[in-house]
Amino acid sequence: MEPETRMRVTQYLDSLPVGICTIRDDYRIAIWNRTLENWTGIRNTDALWKSVFEVVPLFADPLIKDRVQVIFSGGGPVIFSSRFHPRLFPLMHESQNEGRVQRISITPLELDSGELQAMIAVEDVTAVTEQVIRYRLIKDEIKYELEEKKKTEKALAVAIGKLNTLAAITRHDMNNILSAFVGYLALAQKEQPGETVSVYLEKMKQSADVMRGQIAFARDYQEMGNALPSWNLVSSLVTSCSTNPLFTDVTVIVETGTLEVLADALISKAVYNLLENAVRHGEHTSVIMVTCRDYNDGILIRIEDNGRGIPLHLKERIFERGFGANTGLGLFLVKEILGITGMQIRETGEEGAGARFDILVPFGYYRYQDGDEGVS
Repeated sequence: MEPETRMRVTQYLDSLPVGICTIRDDYRIAIWNRTLENWTGIRNTDALWKSVFEVVPLFADPLIKDRVQVIFSGGGPVIFSSRFHPRLFPLMHESQNEGRVQRISITPLELDSGELQAMIAVEDVTAVTEQVIRYRLIKDEIKYELEEKKKTEKALAVAIGKLNTLAAITRHDMNNILSAFVGYLALAQKEQPGETVSVYLEKMKQSADVMRGQIAFARDYQEMGNALPSWNLVSSLVTSCSTNPLFTDVTVIVETGTLEVLADALISKAVYNLLENAVRHGEHTSVIMVTCRDYNDGILIRIEDNGRGIPLHLKERIFERGFGANTGLGLFLVKEILGITGMQIRETGEEGAGARFDILVPFGYYRYQDGDEGVS
């Protein structure tokens, strides 16, 4: 190599953040760049033309020497795995060697003169290796946590299954006992008891009706969340729920287009309860209207009627469990069903002008059949 060319090459190699040295076929060092000087503390003048085995003793290992020989035999590049050869070039101070990891690659370098040399590139991959190790540890921890979670979910599913079975059996037995009780009450009332006893029997019958409602509520509440939410066309929900004879004299208007909501399987019960509430408590309700509009980051579904409305001081309490003229479970159940998929409900009507229930559906839980609005 011409002196001028050699100088340019040396200057270029000295500027690299990678340790570079080249060796001739007699294993003598021809280039030793500044990065290697800084890392090893071995000056360029002390390394040049010396045997690589003298300067870097680990290269004398027969296995390593054989792989270097591959280059001079016309073979392709050789890469030493940092896993099996973590460090071949010693650092300046022994304390620096602890934990350091190098990646060594050797490639053939043919000079203009036709001479073949082996170029050794040394990269410090300690930081990358540590990141990989941390990643593997995190991956193992996540894997362990996922396995533990699966075990817990499986045990929980078994426990829930047993509880559901027990609850179903209990409700079945209670319904049978309650049916027998109501039957005996009916027989007792036919015996024409005195006025006082008749009053007591009627109250017992009313209590039995409340108990039956409580059992039905327990069944519905247990079923909430047991199935994955599904998409429901709002107009179809309202239409199917309003076919009950209770709505014979009521005009139900639905203006929600192709709007669908992602909701629990009991959504139809929630819609029916809202419609039933409008008729039973509205006293003179003749029209129920269901509409929708954009609202903040979601969409608002409004169910309003022309009944007597709800007093201001009761607007918040109507959703509480136990509040109401009957069992007090209707609107409480509605709120719970809607809440499974993040929907919120409030009453915004005016007393004397009708009830108005606003259901806020968050973004990602509604869509239109002819588009993707509201779907995350």
